[in-house]
Amino acid sequence: MAKFLFIKCGNMTRMNYGVTTPLGVMYLASVVRKKGHLAKVLDMRFESQRAKLDITMREFSPDVIGLSAITIEADAMHGIAAEIKKTSPRVVIIAGGPHPTSYPREVLSDKNIDLVCLGEGEGAVEDISVHLDKQVENIPGIAFRRNGEIILNPIRPYPDNLDEISFPAWDLIDIEGYSRVSSMSAIGFRRYMGLFTSRGCPYRCIYCHNIFGKTFRSRTPQNVIAEMESLVRNYGIREFEIYDDIFNLDKNRAEKIFDYIIEKNLNVNISFPNGLRSDLLDRPFIEKMKKAGVNYVSIAVETASEGIQKLVKKNLNLDKVEEIIKICTKLRIFTRGFFMLGFPTETEEGIKRTIKFALRSRLHTAGFYIVTPFKGTELFRFIGKNTTTAVPFRDHDYFTGYFNLSEVLSKKLFLYQWIAIIIFYLHPKRLFLILRDFPNKKFLLYYAFKTITGFFKVMRRGN
Repeated sequence: MAKFLFIKCGNMTRMNYGVTTPLGVMYLASVVRKKGHLAKVLDMRFESQRAKLDITMREFSPDVIGLSAITIEADAMHGIAAEIKKTSPRVVIIAGGPHPTSYPREVLSDKNIDLVCLGEGEGAVEDISVHLDKQVENIPGIAFRRNGEIILNPIRPYPDNLDEISFPAWDLIDIEGYSRVSSMSAIGFRRYMGLFTSRGCPYRCIYCHNIFGKTFRSRTPQNVIAEMESLVRNYGIREFEIYDDIFNLDKNRAEKIFDYIIEKNLNVNISFPNGLRSDLLDRPFIEKMKKAGVNYVSIAVETASEGIQKLVKKNLNLDKVEEIIKICTKLRIFTRGFFMLGFPTETEEGIKRTIKFALRSRLHTAGFYIVTPFKGTELFRFIGKNTTTAVPFRDHDYFTGYFNLSEVLSKKLFLYQWIAIIIFYLHPKRLFLILRDFPNKKFLLYYAFKTITGFFKVMRRGN
């Protein structure tokens, strides 16, 4: 029996991202426990966890540590690895998540990191846990160093039957801790849990990740409801955030999940901070969502330029999207829009068109983000890696933006971002809709404060 410590790396950036329940490491902890090992989970996005890491290393004395990081957390990940190796040089450190998957060679250039887990981690971590006392170099889905050379094994096949994966290790996190910070949905402090009901997306948007592959794989409605019922019964959870890439690709499956929630009278609230393809929605589906308890959705429009829609392979029906936003708002579902400014070849006219779409829409809130080319995306290959090498990983941040891939001068691009935020939120119609429909009225003042301070942090952007 070995001891595994799984750490969600943290880098509280200038925009103070919402802290979500770390499902990735929670799934991995569940996997190794099923194999008879001990496991713990630490989330370094909480300041107090710095001291807790030292205590855990001393008292738990792990044999294996798994570090999970996105790109803006890369510096934090390497710092944590260095700190651990100083006092525990024999511990095996595995890095995984979006950043190590996209930058395995760069991550393994750090001698404090022994292995990289590529893509979905459950299968590779299970194999590692079984073969701890043997050579792990033949395990698919990992990268490692051998005689100074970095070896990347083939990505292991994605599991088709997601029902076979154990539920996340909910008991290993401080659920109350997540109720005291803003979540991905940004609708208030409340006890909630995140869910993945599917993995993968068949669409080919050039700016999107490929962690879960391009084949849609889903859990059965029965399995999803079993997880929700367990959380309601054992932890008193009544709020859920669904993090799928595209929850509604299989409309029948999605409707069945809502049907079960309604039939079983679960009495829950559900938010979709991402994961809904808007032009696949229709009024009957949205009405069923509302009846099942959905009170928050995000609509990823990205651009209102048809030419850019084609370039980035989003290919949304913009007229339908505008109608879907109206339906959601009429049904009092709080609706947030996502817009991206600064795509390759984008002109000033294209940026204006996107902003005008947002302003005339019935969206409650909107985010205007700067296009960021993450490695592993087609966009990164499209522009060439030399465009990104001068930007530190901590600044691969689409909130404040350190890139300009468009035909517009940088100062003008960022000026349009500021103007869009100001005009959008100061419109009387918007203020009325927010006041009327915000799901958690107690959170309104805090939300307003975060929006205002976020805007000023954008204005102080360093370039």
